[in-house]
Amino acid sequence: MITAAAFVAVAAAGAWARWSLSLALPRPLGTLLANVVGAFLLGLVAAWSPPALTVVGVGGLGAFTTFSTLADDVVVSAEADPVGAVAYVVVTLVGGIGAAAAGLALA
Repeated sequence: MITAAAFVAVAAAGAWARWSLSLALPRPLGTLLANVVGAFLLGLVAAWSPPALTVVGVGGLGAFTTFSTLADDVVVSAEADPVGAVAYVVVTLVGGIGAAAAGLALA
């Protein structure tokens, strides 16, 4: 039960941090930053034990990162700039994978 309560609290904090970032930075920059930073942090915590990893990784970082907004950003931008939309996807994937690898290396 403590894990469930911790999960909810940390997920709420992750969602609040993501919402705050969306107020501070325009899309798609805010989305890109949230996803790359989230990937880095997930790399840092990937070796944690299951309860902590579930609470922080799935709860907090799952709420902080945002695949749905990424998908919406790509669809909206593809209508006006298909090449830019593809570049955004590539930068997000390469940046996220690189950030996760950096987090794993530092952990």
